[in-house]
Amino acid sequence: MRMKNFVQTALAGLLALGLVGGSALAQSDECLSKRDIQEMTDSGELVQLSQALAASGVEGKIISSQVKVCMVDGQWQWLVNVMDDTGESRAVTLPAQ
Repeated sequence: MRMKNFVQTALAGLLALGLVGGSALAQSDECLSKRDIQEMTDSGELVQLSQALAASGVEGKIISSQVKVCMVDGQWQWLVNVMDDTGESRAVTLPAQ
């Protein structure tokens, strides 16, 4: 059932690409629950947040209370806030697939 919803959402996201630019601000209203994130990560449908962060080269500490996985431009993306060494935080979008 979840896979069917994923496919439908992915298709809708791809259609929206023609209407919406490629920025993370074009976030869909569809975000996964913490349970869905865990299940999809365990099954390999999503990459671990730590892997996505390492692959991106983004420096800093994840502010865990702000972590989401949402459909952005037809793909699941980690939406996180990262705090740097000086205490400044910023929003970061990382590929989750």
